[in-house]
Amino acid sequence: MHLKLQFTEAGLAACLSAKDKGLKAEITHMAFGSHAYTPSKNQTSLNREEERIEISDYEDQGKQLRVAGAFTGDLEYEIREIGIFCGDVLLGVYSQENKLLGYRTPAVKVVQWFTLGIEALPTDSITVVIGTNNLNLILDKEFVMGGLAFVKGQTALVKQAHWNMQLSEQLRQMEGSK
Repeated sequence: MHLKLQFTEAGLAACLSAKDKGLKAEITHMAFGSHAYTPSKNQTSLNREEERIEISDYEDQGKQLRVAGAFTGDLEYEIREIGIFCGDVLLGVYSQENKLLGYRTPAVKVVQWFTLGIEALPTDSITVVIGTNNLNLILDKEFVMGGLAFVKGQTALVKQAHWNMQLSEQLRQMEGSK
């Protein structure tokens, strides 16, 4: 499924205002809603917002931002609209007429990733603020390589301990046969 984010006039104005002050607009939240429609640049809210959460992780990919959030509440609804917020300002909306994007149940915790193409926004006008529920989902190459080295080292230690146990058992058996 490929939906295009409809940026809002209010969201673009927030980016321009922040940039004019030497600041960056802060992407802070995402929300799910239960109404399907064609988004408008004049929107200031989702049509039927059900749940809003803080951004939990992000990755800057240059002309794109990948943001993530974990929806963990005890709610149940059809996901038909998705909003990205700069504080209380709706930056953009994903939705499509008659399109079900997903289904939210209390039993299923949803970790949702969004890729935001930011070419349409003023250069260096936004940043992402991670909320208190940081997921740390994005692993860089250096971190992964360090983890792999640790696992390899621990594997070598286990093999060495196993070899020592086998040698000890052989010595015990040799002493017992005398």
